[in-house]
Amino acid sequence: MNWEWRQRGSLTFLTLPGWEELGVKAAFTTRHGGFSTGPFTSLNLGLHVGDDPEPVMANRELVGRSLGFGLDRMVCCEQVHGREVAVVDSRHAGRGACSLDDVLMGCDAMVTDCPNLFLTAFFADCYPLYFFDPAKRVIALAHSGWKGTALRIAEATLKVMTSEFDCRIKDIRVFIGPGIGPECFEIDAQRKSQVEGLFTFRDEIIYSYNENRSVWDLELTNRLILKESGIPEENIGSCRLCTSCNQDQFFSYRASGGRTGRMAAVLGLLE
Repeated sequence: MNWEWRQRGSLTFLTLPGWEELGVKAAFTTRHGGFSTGPFTSLNLGLHVGDDPEPVMANRELVGRSLGFGLDRMVCCEQVHGREVAVVDSRHAGRGACSLDDVLMGCDAMVTDCPNLFLTAFFADCYPLYFFDPAKRVIALAHSGWKGTALRIAEATLKVMTSEFDCRIKDIRVFIGPGIGPECFEIDAQRKSQVEGLFTFRDEIIYSYNENRSVWDLELTNRLILKESGIPEENIGSCRLCTSCNQDQFFSYRASGGRTGRMAAVLGLLE
């Protein structure tokens, strides 16, 4: 499941050529090539972070043009750090694209089998999880921060794909996009104890340097959740890029102290 960087005008984005050959557009933007200024420089795509909405909308339109769709085909969810999954169809086209008022409320993942709908979510350290079943022609996009990871949003997304679209677990492919790496995600003793109580593979995902310092590997946690759910290991890919280590390329909520922009993960079925 190889990934590569692609340049389109002023924009550089991560993409999955193998999925594109099968009729799926998957992309993850960087922080460069847009119109925002200040701590949001320059390709901020989040309407909820305190940036001027005008450049944010210009940035969204630029990304849509670069990837080949209009904002009337974009669908966005609220991203509340939960585990609710929305089933999306053509009636949802444009939801959340131009305003926070009509996002899909209360959910962190979206699933669809409708072509030319572009599921879009926004990130600055949380992990984007891209799902694709080439047999049933079903895609899903999930937002997995530490809370969503703890709540097993990946598992919840798979359950909707199998129950609502009759997907078979062994057919589903999953790509884990950029997010905060374990070297940058330190947790305190209380959270360490909480995480240890959630996962049987706790010794693999938490590294303790001493009694006061531990780090949590969110990427590996999601990978192991997917494997526990039955996804074959060869069907799971990851770019292993840390958003906090690479602030020259990505927005990072933790590294910036909380005031920063958002990248976009985009996933759409092509006709």
